[in-house]
This record gives sequence, C-alpha cells and structure tokens, in this order.
Amino acid sequence: MKSSKSVSRVLEYLLKDFSSRPTVTSLTKETGLSRVGAWKLIKRMQSGKLIVLYKIGNGKTSAYSMGLNWDNPLVWKNLALCLTENALKNQRWLNVFAELKNKLDFLVLYGSIINSPREASDIDVLGVVSNKSRFVEIAESIRNIQKTQIKKIHAINFTQAELRQELRKPNMAFIGAIKKGIVLFGQEKFIKFMESVARK
Repeated sequence: MKSSKSVSRVLEYLLKDFSSRPTVTSLTKETGLSRVGAWKLIKRMQSGKLIVLYKIGNGKTSAYSMGLNWDNPLVWKNLALCLTENALKNQRWLNVFAELKNKLDFLVLYGSIINSPREASDIDVLGVVSNKSRFVEIAESIRNIQKTQIKKIHAINFTQAELRQELRKPNMAFIGAIKKGIVLFGQEKFIKFMESVARK
C-alpha cells in the first residue's frame, strides 16, 4: 500500500486513541494530514480492510468515525513494525531499561523526557505485567537502573487487569501516557492489550 508512513501513523493513532471513535477532523489534527489527504488515505485503508468506517448520524452530509479492523493480520503486522521503529529511534532508553525487557509484558516511556529531555525533571515509565508476583523483581531492577541515571526514575507498575481498569474509568493521566508514550519493549503484547481495551 502506498504512503506506508502515513498508513502507519493512522494505525498507531487509532490504536492509541481508544477512548473515542476518531473522525476525519480529529485525524487531521493528530497527524497533520490535510482533510482531503486524510480522506483519500482513509478510503484506501478501508478498501485494504485495515480500518472500519462507522456512519455518524442520519443527516444529509455523512460523517464517519473509524476503528481498526482487528480481524486483519496486516493491521497487527503494521502496528508491530511501527511501534518497533519508534522504539529503535529511542535507542538510548532501550539501553537504559534493557534489564527490564524480559521481566515485563511491555514498557512505555512517556512524559516530558521524550520531547524535552534536558528540561524534564524525571523519567516516567509505565510497566505492565501479567502477574503481580514480578513487582518485587521489577522494583529491584529499577533501583539498579536508577544508579546509572541523574534524573529520578518515576516508575508505575500495573498488572494488565489493573491498567485496563484505569483506562476504562477513564484515568486521563494514563490515557495520555498511552497516547503520547513510546512502547520500548513488548510491542506485540501491547497491541494485544490495546485490542482487549478497545473491544471492551
């Protein structure tokens, strides 16, 4: 499919903006695409069965919201590639938190450390596991990593069930972390988790 970067941006946006059904208007604001460009891309993605369109209202002028077509394996592959590429652009943080890679389902780096690392007062990370029994081990790893960092690491750890509950409340702080954060590790588990949130 043409415009693969734009396709990936739209898919990632739809993955992370689970708290609402995005429209063409919201998509243009988030991605920087023009309205005409966004609509052409959406129609192409719909024909490729990457997304599903939902008609809003019964007026003469049709409006649509959209969602991911979770039944299409290409959606999963595109998302995994996109999230992995984003992580690789942040090699510094992959190296810093490498000790956690096999202890978490997924790890999200978020907050001001992403866009303003010099000005950021701390390093915000959100760790998610399937089993609470790993919390002690993860906390010990964070303490070890902290010894190598000048800025304070602010780590929040949840089980998948706990984070799902926070997102559905909705807890806007964690919704913001998911929408703007970078998934450093566990991209495929993150996608599966987000599907479970989206399907409710």
